[in-house]
Amino acid sequence: MRRRHWRWWHALAFYGGVRLASWALSRRAAHYARSRGLPLVSPQQFYRRQKLPWFAPPSWAFPVVWSLNSLGLLAAGLRLLHLPARAPGRNRLLCLQAGGWALFASFDAAYFQLQSPINAALVTLPYSVLTWASLLTAVRRVNSCPVSRALAPTAAWMLVAAPLSVAQACRNQDPFLQRH
Repeated sequence: MRRRHWRWWHALAFYGGVRLASWALSRRAAHYARSRGLPLVSPQQFYRRQKLPWFAPPSWAFPVVWSLNSLGLLAAGLRLLHLPARAPGRNRLLCLQAGGWALFASFDAAYFQLQSPINAALVTLPYSVLTWASLLTAVRRVNSCPVSRALAPTAAWMLVAAPLSVAQACRNQDPFLQRH
């Protein structure tokens, strides 16, 4: 049986699918939010209006960091797919990463479109757990330095993002949940 060879454009197509799903969820969430009387605001405006803790990055940092994180995650995924199907930890790590990508796709809709800091925490905290579980699985079970290195920047970023999401949920009103 011929082994499947995954190429960079497979990762690009996958990422395009994730972004398309994110866009569709965001459109649906925006429509729902407007039907419930929430005003239309840009993600940057919404973030800047939040009461942020001292360690909160500026709004411009998020697209830069997430572009780099996404590249690392895609590289890790490609390296993981090239491992033998029976490699220890491979399937578990693929499942963890699938869950992470699903949460990634839902974040914009849950936080920005619904204007809900509580939703942001409810997405970010499980994403953080999946990210750290992925890194630990890569280090301990898969035993692949390239996969571990590719996952590490996202795990490091979640050390900021998780406490930030909790701080925002605690310090700010939640317009979306207040209307329900």
